[in-house]
Amino acid sequence: MPVKAKEEPGDEWIVSAKITIHNGSVKDVTILSGPKVFHDNVRKAIRQYRCKSEAGEVVVTQVLRFKLQ
Repeated sequence: MPVKAKEEPGDEWIVSAKITIHNGSVKDVTILSGPKVFHDNVRKAIRQYRCKSEAGEVVVTQVLRFKLQ
């Protein structure tokens, strides 16, 4: 979680991203919603995904929940 997230109001945040997967690898990540402070970290994390896909290209939505404990 980014250090600057503590500056965001609240203690829980949702980030939604559209992911394009081609032959098991992430080809594109588009942030759909959520605090900007998370966008870069979410993109970096999602780009590390490796997927099993029988279709050539798949577009999915990933919702990530961040919560301070």
